Amino acid sequence: MTKASVTHHSIFALTFLFSLSFNAFADSSALPMALESKDPEKPLEIMLDKTWTGKEVQAQAGEWSNLGLGDFKVDPTKGPVTLLIDYAATRPDDEDGEAIIDIGIECAQEESGDPCSIPIGDSVVGIRTAFMGESAIKINGAPEAVWVGREFHSYSLPLGTAAVSLTLNSRKNLEPKAIRARLFYGDFDRSTLPGQASRFGIFKMIGISVLLGLIGFFWWVRRQ
Repeated sequence: MTKASVTHHSIFALTFLFSLSFNAFADSSALPMALESKDPEKPLEIMLDKTWTGKEVQAQAGEWSNLGLGDFKVDPTKGPVTLLIDYAATRPDDEDGEAIIDIGIECAQEESGDPCSIPIGDSVVGIRTAFMGESAIKINGAPEAVWVGREFHSYSLPLGTAAVSLTLNSRKNLEPKAIRARLFYGDFDRSTLPGQASRFGIFKMIGISVLLGLIGFFWWVRRQ
């Protein structure tokens, strides 16, 4: 299933409006998070890079919260383009938290002008405390103790121009401090961020717990 984009003519108009609204707040140095190529011989080609802080990252579902990342020239010969999002937030309590971010990619096929599409599953990013790590980082130059999560999607887009934006949706038990989005070509190092739990590590712990539980159960049955 795919999600159709709007027409090519809306790309530049929306990008212009986004830039007027958010360029004053976007600063890629406000959330310094490491991003490295998986292969040092093949560096990443960063196409777009912006960070938002303050009130613009506090919006909830139903509120105006579009964060315009910008537009770029799509070159299919370079392979899929990756959108990576770093999310820094505090937690008001120990309850699990999550945040939903909708991804908008507006593009048109250069030859036909027809709008392109992206899979529905790649139009949403979910930030969950289960996969976040606590870290002391600088936000706008000031050290803060926050929880940081990293999520990404990769897209195969047709030749032409594409505009990318984020829309903040629902969230609970998270108070966002900064959101950084980067769009790039290349294969990046997927190592977890400092203090961040990996999905593999969590599933491994669950598997070990289940196995120990089964061993204990069968031991108890044999003793009966």
